[in-house]
Amino acid sequence: MSALAETTPAPFRTGVKPMPSATAKARVEQLLRSATLEVYAKNAPDQLRAHMATGTDVYVSFLPGDDMQKRVEIAKALREGGFNPVLHVPARQMLSLAFLDEYIAAAAAAARIDRVLVIAGDSTRARGPFAASVDVIKSGVLEKHGVRHVDVAGHPEGANGLSTDELTRVLIEKRDAARAAGLTMGVVTQFCFDPHPIVEWLGALHAARLGVPIRLGLAGPANPATLMKFAFRCGVGNSVSALQKHVGTIGRLLKDTGPDGVVRGLADALASDIGADVTNFHFFPFGGLSKTTAWIADALAATHD
Repeated sequence: MSALAETTPAPFRTGVKPMPSATAKARVEQLLRSATLEVYAKNAPDQLRAHMATGTDVYVSFLPGDDMQKRVEIAKALREGGFNPVLHVPARQMLSLAFLDEYIAAAAAAARIDRVLVIAGDSTRARGPFAASVDVIKSGVLEKHGVRHVDVAGHPEGANGLSTDELTRVLIEKRDAARAAGLTMGVVTQFCFDPHPIVEWLGALHAARLGVPIRLGLAGPANPATLMKFAFRCGVGNSVSALQKHVGTIGRLLKDTGPDGVVRGLADALASDIGADVTNFHFFPFGGLSKTTAWIADALAATHD
């Protein structure tokens, strides 16, 4: 199913607009061609080669309980496969300053990383001295080992009970901390199943003049049960409600569902001033890398229909 297809499964039709203009379709094509995604397995380069260009940024996930060395090995495999690994650094999982230093140093030596994604992490309590991602940015460790760019998380549907204004102020604090450390900064958003909060969030950042590149998170095609599991785990708010409302309908279809409706619902906004800082779509391949990369290829083809 293409990104601009007429037949979009129910939970992804929230706020779906008519077929976008030629300008909006061109903007969608641009963001698809520069798409990035996340991986978790060492064999990822073999699965990526079918559709993703060499040099593409590929993010290496780090989940609670993960082994640091395995994350470094995946980053190394990606670099050797011709991709640019972007290492996840979950602040609250870093046991100490020395642990963080060792992790970044190992990745720099093995995979020549020059950008990372710093997130707070799934845990609500810090296992070491870093309670928030800004603490890692201020640590001095990143630039010490040659990191030049840091991405941080964006939450269009909110996080930790904070308002959009409060979350915007947090992003500004991180941007200023990155600049003080000699780093550039970008934002990678959590995935959403509803385009409306994304549009509102982009408008708020534009008004605040955050002025950093933004990668918009999208859930790759997966079956309804898988999408529901990750939606609940990641707490994507209104999107959970939208998905839950219609999951019975598409659950009976037993078919994978892609982000077609979300992409179409965002197209006009992305072609407007509030979408000017969006540089990429960023995919979470919950249904597998092959399904996600194939969807991207089909979606690109659809922009020329």
